[in-house]
Amino acid sequence: MVCKHTQTRQKHFKPNTVLLTKYLIEGQTVSWLAKHYRLHANTIRNKIVKELSVPPSKNLTQLPKGKIWIATDATHFKSWGCLYITKVTGMSHPIAISFCRRECLETALNHLKPLSNLSVDGYTTDGRKGLVMAHKQVFPSSAHQRCLIHIQMRVATLLTQHPKLKAGRDLLYLSSQLNRVSDYVSAEIWLLAFQDWSEMYQDVLKKRTYQKDGGWWYTHRNLRYAWKHILNATDNLFVFLDYQNSMYHNNHLEGTFGQRKPALFKHRGLSRTKIAAALIWTFHLLQNTKKNP
Repeated sequence: MVCKHTQTRQKHFKPNTVLLTKYLIEGQTVSWLAKHYRLHANTIRNKIVKELSVPPSKNLTQLPKGKIWIATDATHFKSWGCLYITKVTGMSHPIAISFCRRECLETALNHLKPLSNLSVDGYTTDGRKGLVMAHKQVFPSSAHQRCLIHIQMRVATLLTQHPKLKAGRDLLYLSSQLNRVSDYVSAEIWLLAFQDWSEMYQDVLKKRTYQKDGGWWYTHRNLRYAWKHILNATDNLFVFLDYQNSMYHNNHLEGTFGQRKPALFKHRGLSRTKIAAALIWTFHLLQNTKKNP
């Protein structure tokens, strides 16, 4: 008796991690890979597209248990999109990465929601509104620490390394001392010094330049922006002192971004979806490489 049903055997696809490692980690080009494997360049391209169409079989890393402190940052790949990375203090590999079109509240929420079950003491961010609001929604009872390195960099950008005004030089010096704070006493000393600076230079901060038509602007706008930047972050400057597992900066994420951008730029012909897959595969391959040197 014939059942008159046919079935096609499905082949199990096993990713070629060696090819992906050479392409994504070592940064080899399609031309080089074609010569290395003695294949046509189009064959290599088709293989890579096929590999990137299948996500890694495992998560980046096992989610931690117990109380943790996380740091999240985002970087932009020109017109390609935005990459979010979240790490935990004491762990070298990220626990979450996301690639999206742009940095905003919605994309930040999508990145953080898979981590909502974690027990998070606090988080460190660069202070961008969308990222901070997303953390507050996902981890409403957690503390927020502003990245002190980002504050220093922003102040230095606004004031330059050699401000003309004494007020600018004093504020630049104050900001440079932020990452030297290591206990409650030094934190109190720094906050008092900042308060004294604010009172001393109020006249400079309020000075205005007027136009003939009645319009005006603050004469020392960059100095005022730098002061406001620190002032608005005051409540979140030294939160890390209250937690043993905290971190006062997320600067280590900049190194992670810096490693990926040059390698990815070599493959800038990839589509947006393939770039996202390439980034996810990159971190997956790096983790396995360090586990199995």
